[in-house]
Amino acid sequence: MKTDVSISIGARIRHFRELAGLSQLQLSEKVQCEPSTLAHYETGKNLVSMTKLIRIAEVLGVDIFQFFISTPVETDIDKIEKINKLLSTANKVQIGLIYNIVSSALELNSRNKCSQ
Repeated sequence: MKTDVSISIGARIRHFRELAGLSQLQLSEKVQCEPSTLAHYETGKNLVSMTKLIRIAEVLGVDIFQFFISTPVETDIDKIEKINKLLSTANKVQIGLIYNIVSSALELNSRNKCSQ
């Protein structure tokens, strides 16, 4: 049965799965559940067990608490539009600093993924 909690957690599972670039089939294989079960989790039809949620978090590389926070899940497009709006107000020096920060963060993130 759908509840506010199951819908919220399901939306976050879908959000982090999409960020990881995984299909429902790929994630279901990695967490060892049926694709239909994962689809039910993502739509909130079924509430995921804590054991399975821990496994999903491990596979997706996110901290388990991120499934329970109350901030709305934004799409990548929303975030990119917000970043572009902020960048449109920056001067040349600020753009250079922002570029260095983003480059370093992405480089660090790719190194961490390689070492896992």
